[in-house]
Amino acid sequence: MSNEIPDINAPLAGRGAPGELASRWAIGLLRLPGGCQAYTVSLRDIERDTAWARRVFERIGIRPGRPLHLIGTGCDNEILWPYENALIAMKVPFGVAEPVAIDAPRTDMFLRRFRLQAVMGLSGEIVEALLALGRDLRALLADSTLLALPDALPRLRAAGLAPWTMLPVGPMFAFESPERDGACYDETEWLVEEQAGELLLTSLAPRATPFVRLRTGVRGGVSERRIRLDTP
Repeated sequence: MSNEIPDINAPLAGRGAPGELASRWAIGLLRLPGGCQAYTVSLRDIERDTAWARRVFERIGIRPGRPLHLIGTGCDNEILWPYENALIAMKVPFGVAEPVAIDAPRTDMFLRRFRLQAVMGLSGEIVEALLALGRDLRALLADSTLLALPDALPRLRAAGLAPWTMLPVGPMFAFESPERDGACYDETEWLVEEQAGELLLTSLAPRATPFVRLRTGVRGGVSERRIRLDTP
């Protein structure tokens, strides 16, 4: 081991050509059936995913000014950041929380203190924790547009609510309206196929981390380029 102090002004060895940082802007971990896999995104990927996120928000009717609550795990920041980036660009204030029971009081606080136009990323664990706190889901959530993970849907629907489905498919999200007409995704970036009831994901554009028929572990089917969900 060398004791030499590095020159912080010298070029970094192995950095590559100028602009290399743009091609490796962030690195996260995907949780897949075969284990965790490193997932690198570039600035180009972030920009394209931000444009898609903005189209999603515009479709569900998000407007500037009124706050939104975004729930997501920190280890998914490389996937969630485009949605945060889109909200910032749209001038939508938002507060964040983790989708686990220990952080449910934070979500509870946002729901009770603010007139939220939407709640994005509701998980089954958060919903169960809110019920354990004695909250009435309909009273708490009826005035907000809801985007919920599949494991939260049964409880929300049983409470008389009509959430959008927010479906994680590997490194991207697909969204199904309350009419349950199939989940849409960014078809310029991704191809979703089905094999033996499992969704496979292929990247169509030149992303920092390319995929070819990635096994996602997500159950469902594909019809007319929409994802059919196996949810009650």
